[in-house]
Amino acid sequence: MDYILAYDFGTSGVKAALVDFDGNLLGDAERGYPLLTGPNGFAEQDPADYWKAVCAATKAVVKKVGIAEKDVVGMSFSTQGLGIIPIDAQGNILHNNISWIDSRARKQADEINEKMGSQEFGATDVIPKYLWIKQNMPELYEKTAYFLDCTGYLNFMATGVICIDYSGKAPYHSHPEVAAHRLKQYEAAGLDTAKCPPLIPCTGFVGNLTEKAARELGVTTRVEVYMGVVDVTCAALGAGCCKEGDAHVYLGTSSWLTAIIGYDRLENTGPGIWQLHCCDPTKQIYGGCIQSACMALNWAIDQFYHMEKILCETEKMDYFTRQNIFALVDREVDQVPAGSEGLLATPWLMGESCPISDEKAKATFIGASTVHTRRHFLRAVMESICYSLRMEMDDYKQDVGRSLTKVNAIGGGAQSDPWLQMMADVLGVPVTRTKNCRHSGAIGSAAIVCIGMGVYKMEEIDRFVQLERTFEPRKEQVAVYNKQYKIWKKLHPALKEIFAELY
Repeated sequence: MDYILAYDFGTSGVKAALVDFDGNLLGDAERGYPLLTGPNGFAEQDPADYWKAVCAATKAVVKKVGIAEKDVVGMSFSTQGLGIIPIDAQGNILHNNISWIDSRARKQADEINEKMGSQEFGATDVIPKYLWIKQNMPELYEKTAYFLDCTGYLNFMATGVICIDYSGKAPYHSHPEVAAHRLKQYEAAGLDTAKCPPLIPCTGFVGNLTEKAARELGVTTRVEVYMGVVDVTCAALGAGCCKEGDAHVYLGTSSWLTAIIGYDRLENTGPGIWQLHCCDPTKQIYGGCIQSACMALNWAIDQFYHMEKILCETEKMDYFTRQNIFALVDREVDQVPAGSEGLLATPWLMGESCPISDEKAKATFIGASTVHTRRHFLRAVMESICYSLRMEMDDYKQDVGRSLTKVNAIGGGAQSDPWLQMMADVLGVPVTRTKNCRHSGAIGSAAIVCIGMGVYKMEEIDRFVQLERTFEPRKEQVAVYNKQYKIWKKLHPALKEIFAELY
């Protein structure tokens, strides 16, 4: 029997999954890698760590499932976007990946925006990062033959082919208006477009594994590698979103709400809103990324439930046996009423890009009193992510001219029943968790291989996606959250100047 190796890259690690051509997930393995952070918004990762993690996770899952090496026939990567990896003409890595979360290029973003006469970029965008390198590391800029992204780097390591997919920020695009505008951005920034690699569509064939890559991965050169795409686009496919109006929420280290829209570009969208390539070239993906979601929740757990987390991990007490810290937290926050009894939080540990755009924004708690316990603080953090997603949903309604009626939920955070219930209550629409929600990126990645091989058409991807449970909005809780949401939206305008002074 033939199998697909599908990869889902996040900020903290990679999931490798074996999927068959019926969309069944047979097994998975995870390996992590560090995020290197520093002052002034620096956030980098060593690309070599990515490949090491891929190799280790691949060998682990092949062994775990117990298939023959020769039975793997396809491979594709779903990766984090907005990163840049400079390589020389021989393919040698010249610098760490400047991560999507890195916000060092505020000055460069402002400089390009001024020349363009409009607010084109934020501090985390790719083109300002290119300009940051040119201005601050001119020797590196000159030595760079190509700027790869994470997908491009992994495909290069697998096949030796230098390329990137259309979801990046190359100065060319399948949409003619976008292509023309992108060229103007590069010209305004004074960047060399020759440093952008050739493009291949996300379902396009890149090449077979090289002998070296096959040996390191523990499979054979029979494996065909298909381009893959940035995580947001791939996750939409894995969440079963292929028609206009289909929407999904991702809850991982970061979070986003996206919806499928038509081919025509929208003007004057909300802060930080993307219009990305859809796997279907006749459509786009509308949405935006919340910088810290499960990152913010994990931080709060470490601060308020540190000892319980240790006990859960070590099982030193009978009370904590056979449960993890997240099961404990779910039980705790489920005992707090909707709205956390007036306690509000902001999740902006690493600044924010959407639904507000402010790299200086910080996490806060507002409204604490003697009635609040640590469980209130955790619930307030979870609610703050829901409020952010509602702002994105409101932007969609304003920009697209219609309302969302339901969303699917994926990502590790989607395993939390209380979180999805409060999300349904805050958004006011049903929220449905997909089966294998932690692996929707891998399911989407496997679907890309199937489409690339001609096994399925784009509109047939629903056979890959199974739904598990739907959470309906509850009338009383919706009323509470409508009131709290109005107050929550006032926090950033009220605190923006204070954040700027603290930064």
